[in-house]
Amino acid sequence: MSDIFYDIETKELLDQNATDPDAAIRTLHMSVGATWCECHGEQFFHNTGELAEHLLLHERIIGFSIKHFDNAVLAWSPERPVRESFDPITGKHKIEKPLPDAPEDLKKMLDARCFDLLADLEARLGHRVSLAALAEGSLGKQKMASGPQAVVWNRLAATLRDRWPYALTDVGDQEGAQRVNELGRWFQERLEQYCMADALLVKKLFEYGIANKRVAYIDFEGERRVVKVQWR
Repeated sequence: MSDIFYDIETKELLDQNATDPDAAIRTLHMSVGATWCECHGEQFFHNTGELAEHLLLHERIIGFSIKHFDNAVLAWSPERPVRESFDPITGKHKIEKPLPDAPEDLKKMLDARCFDLLADLEARLGHRVSLAALAEGSLGKQKMASGPQAVVWNRLAATLRDRWPYALTDVGDQEGAQRVNELGRWFQERLEQYCMADALLVKKLFEYGIANKRVAYIDFEGERRVVKVQWR
């Protein structure tokens, strides 16, 4: 399999005042992951182990800030797929663990296959640039939402789905329970749509960079800046 584009959203926001930002990233929990590849199209994941295993089926993993952020969240999550099979010849059960238990080892595996647009641009520019600035400068597009909005949507979806339907049912309000369930699903779908939109935005930027051998971004003064790239 060839390239796969991916993005994740987390249940918590990164503490910008943390004394050790890398350690703070490792404590975050994924709310949803979105991928796109030619072989599977659009897919959503809610289990980090399953997402990591799927990513590693591909030759190259492409994203934005994935080496610093997304890969770390996946690697330091305790979720790991485990499969059990029975060997009729030996009469024994075999346990298969496709991912290493050590988070450092899993992150190395993910990083080794990654092409990180932000890391490449930071090396060329000497400073970081946001995905929103690149989307506006290169594609004339606005991001659908932001990380803080995604965190709030996830909290609302979880609360509406897991708490209020039962409370309303207990007091005999079946219609109310149905309505909050529907609203919870709506926030969940909105969260997933945003996560996928960012993964596809990275795909469009990557393709734009290959076709034009440059990308553009809007700087802090509102000026459009151009940087040459070699992303083929």
